[in-house]
Amino acid sequence: MYVVKSSSPDIDERHGELSTKNLYLLKSDDQAIHRYSDTVIDFVDRDGLFLVVSQDKTFFLNFRNSFCKELEIDQGRIRLLSSTKRALEEIPVYREYGKKPFLFLEASLDGRSTLPLVEEIKSRFKDMFIILLSSDADEKVIARSLETGADNFITKPVSVNILVEKVANTLEPRDEVGKMILEGKRRLGKVEFALAYGVARDILGIKPGSPAGLMIMGDALKGLCKRADALKMYLQAAENAPMYLEPLKKIVEFHKEDGDRDEVLSYLTRIDELSPLHVERKKEIGELHFERRDVAHASEYFAEAVQIMHQMKQPECVTQAEGYADRVFRENNKAARPLLQLCARLARLNRVELDGTVHNRLGMLLRQEGDWRGAVKAYTLAAQRLPDDANVLFNMGMAYVEGKDYGSAAQRFERLLRLHPDFHLDNVQAAYVMAQVLVKADRPKKAEALLQHLLAADPANPKVKALLDSLG
Repeated sequence: MYVVKSSSPDIDERHGELSTKNLYLLKSDDQAIHRYSDTVIDFVDRDGLFLVVSQDKTFFLNFRNSFCKELEIDQGRIRLLSSTKRALEEIPVYREYGKKPFLFLEASLDGRSTLPLVEEIKSRFKDMFIILLSSDADEKVIARSLETGADNFITKPVSVNILVEKVANTLEPRDEVGKMILEGKRRLGKVEFALAYGVARDILGIKPGSPAGLMIMGDALKGLCKRADALKMYLQAAENAPMYLEPLKKIVEFHKEDGDRDEVLSYLTRIDELSPLHVERKKEIGELHFERRDVAHASEYFAEAVQIMHQMKQPECVTQAEGYADRVFRENNKAARPLLQLCARLARLNRVELDGTVHNRLGMLLRQEGDWRGAVKAYTLAAQRLPDDANVLFNMGMAYVEGKDYGSAAQRFERLLRLHPDFHLDNVQAAYVMAQVLVKADRPKKAEALLQHLLAADPANPKVKALLDSLG
């Protein structure tokens, strides 16, 4: 029997045409619940339960009340967990007792992404279903979520009809091809490659060019040691579904096995364009560029990886950025500027103390670009961590020289010579520059000591003699 929950003119008119008066029509809004309810109820009857990891109580209450009322599911089968920690504690317990948790997980909790949790759960329980919840329908976020292992994605707010349909389709595909795809994957999981190949052939017979069918066939051929044919299937699947990441990832894996680093980089870059929020992939692409001595591109990918880590509220992002900046600076100091600036910004936002060498290096780069004021700010931050460091004091003095602020430069050089009286002994050029600045800043005695040292080392130096004569 179909029950009408509310009357409308078109329903009344249709009802009048029926010969059997005790048959009622269901409004289209409620048809989803009727069509998909059996799948959901069957899951619960087989020891299934729903865990909602969320701080959105409105969503939870609507979800629980709707499922209890419309599907007559016991409230005890729908539980709210307030933290990811509770989820990690309770999921293994439920599974140990033969229960089948179905997880609804917020894409972000307490300002931090839950994608690492999805990866962890899927690595431990491959057969567990996870639907991510978010108020943001950003395509990049959805792509990253599904790539991580989430089985589906729901944008809130959501109606009970959509909720039931999403759960049912996650549990069991409705179409024949979907069921065959699950069967093919099951055969692959059992290392039954010949049988999996047969399933894939049947899928492609019904739906020629099916990317999922081609993927199953590729995996089966690879398992049967027909690698060249397998690669053809992966390439065809990628061509038929340009937005489908799995074929591209299979191709990457294939080329890694063959040691073809150029092809690995090429396909990883294509995947990154489709799903640009994957931290580890950004790092891997950066490392491949670094291997090729393409330090500028490596720096870009390292910086992007660190920024995503920061967005995911991972405090180790500062340490990671510092390490990358150090590596890049040693190879190409100009390419390191974005990373050094990122280090400084993230350290400030995360209230982390940076090694003074980061600010010192940034100051050096800013000086090279003619930004002496920016350099002075960087050196000032470096001096807060390394107040007695000779290089920091000299570099700050030189930045002031470039800004023609000779008084401030002389103050740094005087402090340098007081703390490190031997600094100039092995550096003639530095000694001469400091002497010039001390003369311009009217510090004749300090300047004379430096010039006498230079004259002793090179009595015939006309520039030193002239500058010494100018002191009278």
